[in-house]
Amino acid sequence: MTRRTGRTRTVTGAAGAAIGALVALAGCGEPAPAAPAGPSAPATAPASPTGDSSLTRVTVTVTAGTVRTPRRRVKVRTGTTVEITVTSDTADEFHLHGYDRTLRLTPGRPATLRLDAAIPGVFEAELHHTGTPVLELQVG
Repeated sequence: MTRRTGRTRTVTGAAGAAIGALVALAGCGEPAPAAPAGPSAPATAPASPTGDSSLTRVTVTVTAGTVRTPRRRVKVRTGTTVEITVTSDTADEFHLHGYDRTLRLTPGRPATLRLDAAIPGVFEAELHHTGTPVLELQVG
């Protein structure tokens, strides 16, 4: 179902979830490399250190093509604010599929993406130029 509000059109309900899933599956048009095998990280992302459960912070470091993050899949509730901070040793672009949000990465400088997790589903984040998978954001 769609609802018109001013000059924009909002997709709601099952239609919005279906569109979000299709966008996530579509990716950037290039297949993403397989994730490395190994033990999985904890399933849920912790709330911020201030105890605010409506904010989830994720820190990512990329060194020599290797991604380090506390968890591969970050699970948050719909409506949560998510802050993803990425620091890379090379220039690249961080891309969160589904939300179609990007961050320009400058070597050695942290870049932060802040968004409201309003679209339910699982969304892959990758380094756009290299196609390296970074994490999956699971909203629901």
